Amino acid sequence: MMALVLIGYTVLSGLRSTVLKGLQLQGAAHAIAGENPISFCNVFLMSQLMIGLALLIAEPTNVGREIKGLRPNVRIAIAADSFLGCFLAPLAFYLALDQLTVITQTLLFSLSLPASALLALWWLKERLPKRFMLSLALIVAGLIVGKLFGSGHGMGMDQLKGVLWALVAVVATATRNCLRRRLVADHLSRGLTGGVTNLAGALVFGLIALVVYGPQHFFYLQLWWVVGVIVIYGLSLSLGTEILRQLSTTSFTVTQVAFAGSASLAVTVLSAALFLHEPLTLPVLASLGLILLGVFQRYLPGTSPSPS
Repeated sequence: MMALVLIGYTVLSGLRSTVLKGLQLQGAAHAIAGENPISFCNVFLMSQLMIGLALLIAEPTNVGREIKGLRPNVRIAIAADSFLGCFLAPLAFYLALDQLTVITQTLLFSLSLPASALLALWWLKERLPKRFMLSLALIVAGLIVGKLFGSGHGMGMDQLKGVLWALVAVVATATRNCLRRRLVADHLSRGLTGGVTNLAGALVFGLIALVVYGPQHFFYLQLWWVVGVIVIYGLSLSLGTEILRQLSTTSFTVTQVAFAGSASLAVTVLSAALFLHEPLTLPVLASLGLILLGVFQRYLPGTSPSPS
């Protein structure tokens, strides 16, 4: 039974980019007064609101009392974690996906694994995992293959703006991974580190939507919008992924859960080809294969996975 939970975590995690890209395309085809009714504002408002409320409800700790007892440096770390993980990373993720194919954005995002390890080496003085250089070489080789042979054939790495946003998401994610590594020693509740931070992100996205688009941006109640944004992306994929991840951590090792999360790369690429008809060419498969080899290197016997 728990094996199905881990598989479900891999599948739901892998489908998020494909569904989000599908919503972007659907919104572009149903513009309202020239505006796409799907934006990073309302999508992340809904998803982070659901996750934040769920974590606060699930964690019985008195979060208010916990916040009052925080040391100043821990408060700053939590605020930075919220900004990076619940605002900048999802914003950059969305804007990169808006410019690139799902396949390209997903393969570029694989750089967050070596980026986390390198930042942890410099900042936290952690040792690099064994065979790290081999992993990095394989991931970079996969991206080079995609750039040299895949552009114009479903890879789209010539879209500089999208690539730059993807790299911003990589840096933000790597920095957040290291921050969370440092916060582990403080034994903070999920209600604070997950609930409050996600609600803060949702509030910011809501305010941006209100100022830029107006209140009508929240209430485009066409059936496809309600089902796509609230039910599928927010409730099923975003909250569902978080619930399955937390259930998985109770029965599996950190390495097993991280392995399952990394396997979602393949789910994302295959689902984009199946549902969005993105080309699954030989260069794409070669790029994916090299990157997966690089990612899974860190889970071979004798390695110590970097934070992710």
